[in-house]
Amino acid sequence: MEDNGTRNGSIDVYRYEAKEMTLKHRYKTESATLDLKFSPFDDSLIISAHSTGNIIIWKYCDDDFSLSQVENAQLFDNDTLITSIFFSPTQRNTLLATLTSGELAIINLDDLSHDILSTSHELECWTGSFGEIGDLANVVFTGGDDAKLIAHDLRDHSSIWSTSYRHHDAGVVSILSPGPNWNASNPHNLWTGSYDDNLRIFDLRIMDKLNPLLMPGYVPKSVEQQNLGGGVWRLIPSPVADDNRVLTCCMYDGARIVEPTEETFQISRYFKREHESMCYGGDWATKENFVVTCSFYDNVVQIWSPNETE
Repeated sequence: MEDNGTRNGSIDVYRYEAKEMTLKHRYKTESATLDLKFSPFDDSLIISAHSTGNIIIWKYCDDDFSLSQVENAQLFDNDTLITSIFFSPTQRNTLLATLTSGELAIINLDDLSHDILSTSHELECWTGSFGEIGDLANVVFTGGDDAKLIAHDLRDHSSIWSTSYRHHDAGVVSILSPGPNWNASNPHNLWTGSYDDNLRIFDLRIMDKLNPLLMPGYVPKSVEQQNLGGGVWRLIPSPVADDNRVLTCCMYDGARIVEPTEETFQISRYFKREHESMCYGGDWATKENFVVTCSFYDNVVQIWSPNETE
């Protein structure tokens, strides 16, 4: 942030080869970039979310590692930060955006229209997740600085249920929904991460029903939680088939690889090394056996193996 209160940013494209990172391109943006996502349907389509209420649509060219700007869409007030964005796993042109106003929006990428859901958070909305399995395909989950996890019905944009301070001791900042490509053997388990340093599992089943089914006003039970030593800012599942590991970015205590078990989870890898400030971002390399994490104030990017023995 500059002295006058403005935020500037950039999107940097690096090439990783022979264990070296080389900066190929830098694209400066007029505001900070808070999130960056590849489309799961088109790996040349990238969307960035910004601190001035806009998203930028980019086209990536693998031949020269370049980006070209397709659209810069001003969707919200200029003083509203888009804190995170998520592609729908089933509808290629649908995007979920969370806002510092506490609101959340469903964006139609075809015409860049958007709908604000009727229930918002009382403080900043930090994160979200689309449901995928069964009735959850009509649901989005969001988490906010008000320590609430809210389930929203996409059919009428209403709230199904909302947790309270009895469930999280601080803001909810990461959510991971079950799906056919992650933790499919436990489709009723919803994971959340919080500023209170805990990773939690919520059981979405109702009474004797085997499949996840949400009932208005019926808040799911937290069945497991563990303190990971730092705020659980990101939960990023492996993109590899039959690999249920999750990369967790734990703010002031580096990152971890977490693996689900039958009803809980275990930590298989801890990594910090040069992350001396908040570990805020990370992702898996889809073609190589490594992960990438980055930290905030120290501007550090590190590449490391998710395997315990390496």
